[in-house]
Amino acid sequence: MDGGAEREDLVVDGAFGCGYLIRGGSSTAPPEVARWPVQRLGTLTYHLHPRARLHSVVRPHGPGRIVLIGEPVDVQAGLVDAERICGLALDAWESGGVTEAVRYLAYLGGRWTAVLEPAAGDAGVPPELTVVPDCQATQAVFYSTRAGLALGSQPPLVAGAVGSGPDEAAKQMWTDLRAARKKGVIFLPGTMTTHEDVLPLVPNHLLRIRLTGASASVEHERFWPFQNRVERTDTLRVVDEFIDYFREHTRLLTTLGRPVVSLTSGNDSRTTLAAALPHLHDDSFAFTYYNPREGPLGEGPPMDVFIANALAAAVGVQHRVLQWRQPAAGSVFKEIFDRTYPVRRGTTGAAHAMWADLPHDIVHLQSIGAELGTTFYARRTRAGVSPERLLELVTGRSDLDAGMARSAFGDYLDYAQFTTEAIRGYDYHDVFYWEQRMGKWGYQKYQEGDFSHRMLMPFNARGLIEIMQSLPYRDREGKRVLRAMLATVPSLDPDLAERRPAHLADDPAGGAGAEELPITWRDVLAARPHLRPRLRRAAARVRRTTGGVR
Repeated sequence: MDGGAEREDLVVDGAFGCGYLIRGGSSTAPPEVARWPVQRLGTLTYHLHPRARLHSVVRPHGPGRIVLIGEPVDVQAGLVDAERICGLALDAWESGGVTEAVRYLAYLGGRWTAVLEPAAGDAGVPPELTVVPDCQATQAVFYSTRAGLALGSQPPLVAGAVGSGPDEAAKQMWTDLRAARKKGVIFLPGTMTTHEDVLPLVPNHLLRIRLTGASASVEHERFWPFQNRVERTDTLRVVDEFIDYFREHTRLLTTLGRPVVSLTSGNDSRTTLAAALPHLHDDSFAFTYYNPREGPLGEGPPMDVFIANALAAAVGVQHRVLQWRQPAAGSVFKEIFDRTYPVRRGTTGAAHAMWADLPHDIVHLQSIGAELGTTFYARRTRAGVSPERLLELVTGRSDLDAGMARSAFGDYLDYAQFTTEAIRGYDYHDVFYWEQRMGKWGYQKYQEGDFSHRMLMPFNARGLIEIMQSLPYRDREGKRVLRAMLATVPSLDPDLAERRPAHLADDPAGGAGAEELPITWRDVLAARPHLRPRLRRAAARVRRTTGGVR
């Protein structure tokens, strides 16, 4: 094999990693999928990235075909066998119609996209297809009917199939958002994507599609919540339900390959490690990436590395540190990234580090999404849902022009049926975080791992999130369920530092009392005694951390 062919193989394996493109009607296959496997199922053509998985079940005289792309997990049945899960979804369809099939699919864990195509009906009446995303739409769905039908895991794939170009209004919105929020996360808001006439399938919604010859029509419809939120005060029972559910979901995910855990000092990733610990393989490990440029800016990033290393040592798990770094111009990864994101470039440092330094045959357990069940937007007001309020949540500012709010969210409230009545007692701050930040920013974080391996999220399970959100706000804000899970693995429990004897309270480094410290801190101090002043401050910060994997 010549060098050019080998390079192209690496680029094809990385670009749009584990992604897909589904076409119907007059849409055409873009060059990006030219070397992908193709399947024709019913009226749709499926182009699958070489590492993507597709499962399909159809029965004689049944209601239609179920297609699942990705890795579905049925927590209640204890299943990761996608063919059997397709069969159970088909059983639900046969017994209760599409509505019951959607409800079954909605409570699957794992990471997947489902397509339900009915059997051919009356002549001249096009069947109504249904597309359902997983809990957080972690395997994203974008779509367009500009020329036939195209659905895909990234906007450029869809745009290429329907002949759509970059969206200039989205470019301007990105510029305006960054001017309004100098630092921190921003994302294209509302229905905006990087390309014209390409729309997002928002988490908790489905698509109803009709193909008529070369053209198609699509309705975007909310399906969750299925019932009103009920606040529960039986906290101990809720905690037990969370622990059982989280452990089982994580266990099932670890059966899908060699599991590794991305780890920081935060409670979210500690919780994942605690649940995964009994199921890690001999060659499993935890890892943390570190940007050397952030070291001089503060103690947070270095302490994430030191504490993660100590946590891993405390539970006997190998720990690796990945150096956050930009790819070189003209490198293979630069081409992978540019092909996946031809319009707007995001940060590449973490993605490049994982692609370059991690094995490509791992299942990466990532803890994004925990804040769906704890809290994220802490500054909650009695203000109702409006474009202005949603823009304030995104930017942290209430002084921005009303025209910017209308551009960002003017059509979103109708598109997502985002009203207090429709979300049935759930706090709109939580639902907005779920559907917008996770739906519009999260999928790019998952893609960072998918360039090289498969990323799976233990918190990506609707039943789990409903359990967590049933608690009163104070318990959620205090991360009650996460702390309860961590208490089952004492070496990972940040509360241990708070339960130390009172006479050691002013001396975390401890002299003779050091033996009574949690092993996480003792290991750090033994290896790096010069860090004792920093650890005093870090101990306080960890106790009040909001968690999360950066």
